[in-house]
Parts: sequence; C-alpha cells; structure tokens
Amino acid sequence: MILFFSYLSFAQFNTITPTVPKKSENPKASEKSNIEESLKQKKDKKFWKQVLNITTKSDLKNETEGSTKWLTSQIDSLKTLIKEYSSVKKVRKNEFEKLKDSLLLLTQRKLEEKKQSSTKLNSLATYDFVKEPTASFSKIVMPLKNKITVTSSYGTRTHPIFRTKKMHNGIDLKAGYENVYSVMDGVITSAGWDSKGGGNFIKVKHFDRFETSYLHLSEIYYRAGEQVKAGFIIGKSGNTGNSTGPHLHFSVKEFGQSINPSHFLNDLIKVNNLIANHYEY
Repeated sequence: MILFFSYLSFAQFNTITPTVPKKSENPKASEKSNIEESLKQKKDKKFWKQVLNITTKSDLKNETEGSTKWLTSQIDSLKTLIKEYSSVKKVRKNEFEKLKDSLLLLTQRKLEEKKQSSTKLNSLATYDFVKEPTASFSKIVMPLKNKITVTSSYGTRTHPIFRTKKMHNGIDLKAGYENVYSVMDGVITSAGWDSKGGGNFIKVKHFDRFETSYLHLSEIYYRAGEQVKAGFIIGKSGNTGNSTGPHLHFSVKEFGQSINPSHFLNDLIKVNNLIANHYEY
C-alpha cells in the first residue's frame, strides 16, 4: 500500500514537471541557418523595393551625396576654366600691348628717317631743268597759211568740168595765188607738169611712209631730189590744168595707198598739239 501511494505520487510529479527543450546538438549549424534566413529576408526586401519602386531614406541619402559630389566637381571644373581663361586673356592683353608698342616705335623710326632724308635733300643744291631748243623737234605745218577750208571732199564726186562721176583722190582747198608749204620734213620725189589735168605739181616723200602732192600750182620752187623742211615754201597755188579757178588740190598716200587728206591733216594737228603741250616751258 505504501509502495502504491509512493508510486502514484511519483508519477503525478513527473506529469507536471516542465519539459526542458533540448539544446541543439550543433551551434554552428544553427548560426548558419540564422545568417541564411537574414540574407533571404534582405533579398526579399530588395526584391519588393524593386517591384514597388520604393525609395528609402538611405537611397535618397546616397543619391543626394552623389549629386552633391557631381555638382562640386562641375563647379571645380568651371572655376578651373575661368582661371585658365583669365590667364589666357591676360597673356593676349600683354601681347597686344607689346605689338602696340612695337608699331608706335616703328612709326616713330619711320618719321625720324623721313625727317633725316628730307634734311639731306634740302642740303643738296637744286638745278633747273635742261631746256632743249625747239628746233630739235620736227615741225608740223598746214599746206596753207590761212584757215583751211575744204571746197571739194575726198571720194566719188561729179567732176566740175566733165560732169561725170569720178573718184576724187584728194581735197580741194580754198586758196588764191598764195604760198604753199611742205607739211613735214621730206624729199622732193617729182615736180613738173601733170598731163592728166593736174597742171603744175610737186610731190614730197616723208619718212619713207607718206607722200603728199600739191596740184594746180602757178609756181614751183623745188626740183626732184632736193630736201625740204616742214614749213618750207615749195610753190604757189594757182589755176593750172583742169581747173575752174585758183585753188590747191592736196592729196596724200600712205605706203603707196591713197588716204583721206582731211584725216591726215587732223592727225597732224593732234600730234602738233601734243608736242606743243609736252615741251612747253
């Protein structure tokens, strides 16, 4: 009996005794399990942040710090550029000042050289131009002393005596019985009577290029082969040959070809005026 109650009380005591959890047999394995669970939680948290696009305070802080660093670097770069630009600008300014000084110095030297050369020139003696005698230039004159008036032009015309169309190879100049002049220096090539109606005539060769003819003369003063100067009186106008009254028939050939005597005389006048203006003192 005593044994029975003793057994019963011992059994009841065992039923209310708390069960003590068994300690893990391997602590390292438990720690490893905790680390893996922590990593898994972090990965899950990161996954949901990416899915829901959640920005945390730490992310904002990192972004702000990154932006601040970038802005600081840009400001530093800008400061560096400003400093370099200021340096280049200063160098260019110095170069400009040097160039300016060089130009001023060069100008002053030029002015001094010019002044010195002017002084030297003023110290030299001056002379008048040498005047050459006007006789050294070939004179050009008109065939008549009075005003030249053309009464019959060069070209085809009706002959005043025969009343037929005929080439007039010269010009008729208004003249009475007056002196006729050689227009330029030359040599008499022929003189005498023209059987074709020209009456008394004289021809002068000038510089192996021109030949002037003077017809219907009343008097002839030179013979073939004689030399004459411009302005020499070679005859006297008249009314010999086929003529209706006293006048001077004047004709010109250039290299053997007949040319308009009016143009020839106008060219002589131009040359004469050029010579007169150029050698006038």
